[in-house]
Amino acid sequence: MRYSKARIRFLSKKILDECLDKNAFDLISKDSLVINRIYDTIEEYFSLEDEVYEKVMESLEKRKKKLIPGSSEWEIAFNKAYEEEMGKRLLK
Repeated sequence: MRYSKARIRFLSKKILDECLDKNAFDLISKDSLVINRIYDTIEEYFSLEDEVYEKVMESLEKRKKKLIPGSSEWEIAFNKAYEEEMGKRLLK
């Protein structure tokens, strides 16, 4: 995980505060419930990113033509595969 639970909680609160300051929506629930949902969403997204990263790395390692990590060809293949996999999973 990239961030600690405390950091994600802090970011969740900041997101809610910004939305309320800009009147993005009217809150009809307790702040804590909304913060918890934002927190869960951030954690789910990071988990999804980790899964996609692992899958893409596995697929790059299984290729017949071995790419050198960090090379421009590897970067292009990684980014393309990563975007495709994230697109598939986010559309579900």
